[in-house]
Parts: sequence; structure tokens; C-alpha cells
Amino acid sequence: MIYDVIIVGAGPVGCRVGELLGRDGVKVLILEEHSEIGRPVQCAGLVSHRIFELCDVSKDVVVNRVKKARFCTSKNYLELKSKKIVYVINREKFDKEMAKKAKSANTEIKTSKKFLGYKNGKFLRVKTDKEVFQTKLLVGADGPNSTVARIARIKLPNNRLTGIQTMVKSDYDPDSVELWFDTGVSPEFFGWVIPENKTQARVGLATKKNVVKCLDNFFLKRFNKRVKYIDVVGGTIRYGLIDNSVSDRMLLVGDAASQVKPFSGGGLVYGLICAEIAAKACVKTLEEGIYGNDFLKEIYDGVWKKKLSMPIRKGLAMSQIIHSFDSEQLGLLFSLFKKGKLTKLLEFTDMDLL
Repeated sequence: MIYDVIIVGAGPVGCRVGELLGRDGVKVLILEEHSEIGRPVQCAGLVSHRIFELCDVSKDVVVNRVKKARFCTSKNYLELKSKKIVYVINREKFDKEMAKKAKSANTEIKTSKKFLGYKNGKFLRVKTDKEVFQTKLLVGADGPNSTVARIARIKLPNNRLTGIQTMVKSDYDPDSVELWFDTGVSPEFFGWVIPENKTQARVGLATKKNVVKCLDNFFLKRFNKRVKYIDVVGGTIRYGLIDNSVSDRMLLVGDAASQVKPFSGGGLVYGLICAEIAAKACVKTLEEGIYGNDFLKEIYDGVWKKKLSMPIRKGLAMSQIIHSFDSEQLGLLFSLFKKGKLTKLLEFTDMDLL
């Protein structure tokens, strides 16, 4: 059997591409290395209102609704009210719903199939640890350490962090998420406290090294005690503008293409925006019968970058600026924001597209 498109990775972005292609009558196979969709969880699960505009997943995946963000240092904080509701979601449930929608569009999903590589020819021969498949086109939706990208010799951005998160019982304001920009917490990123309710929150951070030690230090700053690790979530965050997201008969999407907000590390919104662009590019490629790098660069790489390259560049600049300050300087900056009109300006800023 020869598939029109094989997608590597059954995360929400890969499943969204599969769903959209399936609706257009394209014969699609999604390969997932894990035995169960949505596990292991590798996301903090904090998403903007756009998530439900970009896919028709039900609100049943929502755990909490957040209205405020508190930007913290050890000695000061700045609280901003969101003009739109921010959602805390159950990522496992979300992923499973996305996979179900892909299947309902006649997209085939095979789990426990680890992608090992592919070879060009009249068709692509896609090798897994179990069997070999043939396809006209390959989509890499296999995350920040994409094997598809490595096999295609596509260079990924060097900005790379390791994230870790655990569940912590305490007293919380369920309407407010905390973002800790403190060099004692994470020199390159930030720590977060994402409440699910009044008594339970997802607490974590991302950094370049010594991630567990940094999280232990964060616990001492935030809770004045060490915390037992429960329901630990971890993963890689890779961000920056990729030079090229295509090759002959192949394109990358989602975290595999570093379609990630540099300031927050979130990949769902950008990934789902690009899933639609990727699906349209696949359909056009199949219709035209042109599978070369140049054509895919024109109809996919150039199109998504026209929409997201500027937000990604702005996010990179914003991240570099805020991390150029130490904790004391940030505290003073927050004090100035509170006194001036900049707080209102920040509240109107679209943090998805800056």
C-alpha cells in the first residue's frame, strides 16, 4: 500500500494535519512511537483562547480558567489582567480528542511504531522498528528533537531548554498564574505556578542545566520548603526561527519546526496555525505532483514564515531583553510599570502574536 502522506508523531499538531488532510480525501497514516496517545505528557497545559478557534476540541478538556498573570521576582511582582480567558487544560485528554478527530476523518493511526528513517525513490520508504511503509510525502511532527529533521539533515535552532513540572498541594488563587523571572529560579527562562484549583497547582520551570536542582531552589523560594515530586512532567523546549523546514518530499511542522513562542515556550497555538498551512501545502503538492524542496519551500516554508517569523523574532528579542536584567533590576522595573500607564499597555498586548 502507498499512502499519500505519512505523518510522524500523533501529537495534537500531527493529528490536526491528519484530520484536515483526511477531510480532503487524502490517504494518511500517522505513526506514533508511544503505545498510548497523549502519554507521556510533555506540556504545562496553559493555553490562550485561540486554542479553541484553531481546532474544534470540546471545552471538556479545560481544568481551570485563569484571568490574571502575576510576574514575580523574590522581592516584587507585577500583576496583569488578561483581556481574554487563558485556559489550563488536561493535555492527555486534549491529545486524545485530537487523535479521535483525525480518526473520524479516516486518518489511520498506528501506535508503538518508532520512526527510524526514510529513503528517497519513486516513493519514500519510511522505516519503523516494526515495518516499512511507502508514501508520496512525509510530514515530521515528531517534536523538538525531530528524527525526521535529523535524517533530512535540517539544522534546528540551537536555543534549547529542559522543562520539568510537578503537582504541588498548597493554597492558591485559582484565577492567577504566577511567572517567576528570577535568576535564582531560572537564569534563561522562568518558573511557573499554574493553579488547577484553590489547593492544587502545576509548578515547574525550564532551564539549560541542573533542572532538578533549580526546581528544588524554586520550591524553597515559593513555598519555603522542599516538595515531594508527584505526577512529574518533563520535556525539551526548542525555539528560534528555523532556516528551512522542508526537503524533497518532506516538511516539518509544530515543535519539529520550532514553531514555538520564544518568550513562553508554548507550541500549541503556533503549531496549530501551521498545521492548517501544512495540510494545504500537502494537498497542493499532491495535486501538482511536484515534490521538490523548492516547491515545498514556496508553498509551505515561505507561507508560515510570512505569518509567524515576525512574532518569533519579537519573542526572541523580548526574551533577551527581560533576561538581561537581574532579579533586583526586574523588581525595580515592575515598580515603575505599576506607577505608570505601561501596565494597561501590556494588558492589551497580544501575547500570542506580540
